[in-house]
Amino acid sequence: MTYATGSASSLVDLLSKLDTFAQTTHGGWTSIYSPNPDTTNRWFELKKGSLSFSMRYPASIAAGNAVSVHQATGSSSAATAPGLHTADSNNGYNTAPGGTSANFLAERCVSEIGNGPFPSYHFFADDTAPADYIHVVVEITTGMFRHFGFGKLDKFGNNWTGGEYVYGHFVNQATNATPVDAVHSFLLNALGTTTTRLRDATVRIASGLANQGAAVWGVCNTASSANLLLDTAGNARQQIIAGGRGGVIASAYGNPMGNNAAGFVTGYPIDCFYKDPSNLRVYLLGKLSDTRIVNIRNFAAGETIVIGSETWHIFPMSQKTSAAIAGRSGFLGVMYREVP
Repeated sequence: MTYATGSASSLVDLLSKLDTFAQTTHGGWTSIYSPNPDTTNRWFELKKGSLSFSMRYPASIAAGNAVSVHQATGSSSAATAPGLHTADSNNGYNTAPGGTSANFLAERCVSEIGNGPFPSYHFFADDTAPADYIHVVVEITTGMFRHFGFGKLDKFGNNWTGGEYVYGHFVNQATNATPVDAVHSFLLNALGTTTTRLRDATVRIASGLANQGAAVWGVCNTASSANLLLDTAGNARQQIIAGGRGGVIASAYGNPMGNNAAGFVTGYPIDCFYKDPSNLRVYLLGKLSDTRIVNIRNFAAGETIVIGSETWHIFPMSQKTSAAIAGRSGFLGVMYREVP
């Protein structure tokens, strides 16, 4: 099965259902933790090939708390905490096992997710080449959403090795924050600053890219490669110029408003480019499979639409509203394709 939806009574219930979906219902993923999540240490992990995706949550998860999000190239042992697995990208809070919400919010996380209950969750997956991913949407309270995911890019070209990615979701809670606020971190982020470099999505760039040196990781951020810090092995991380809230593809498409009743639904792909650290050249790496950015002014949160033979689900980035309230995301939305 490539799609599942339901409700969850708590964070542990949500992660348990994600584990079942990944390992059994959809299948193909494994974990070193048993049970998964490990409720004693508050750890969660799924792995496949050269991708280990892991999360951890505070000792007392409560409303407004965050969970950390990590990417590594492999798992170490069942006694190893998220963030400390093999060749970790070094995004996501990985010290002080007890942790506090403030610590978790400082790095890659799913912000303000709390402990539920969650009115709905949606798991989207595919492992038909070239796609291989699981993307998650969680309604944390009625009308308020968070997104996180992991997988492998639909790659452009076979002259480089890598393409595995992980993203969390950080929402600036300032009431004047706009959908293109650089403090947000969302999908493969097109914006960001040196402030958000530890929150943003990472992409594995193992070899084959121009002048990448010893780099294993790319960070989706507008900061230069020189400002993107090191991975846990001490290698400098390189810049990835991504799509979503900006970038080459978003600029070309603009911000058109669709209307399902009129049969006009506009969505553009979330692209990913590598920036050569030695010059101004950029190289297309690929895109997120079965995912599009869309203006949702004329669509309801959670609306399902059919385009030809394809079923798509539409969600706001966070909360569909232009009112000056915390957690708003205007009319910025995401479409996920339900793979048959």
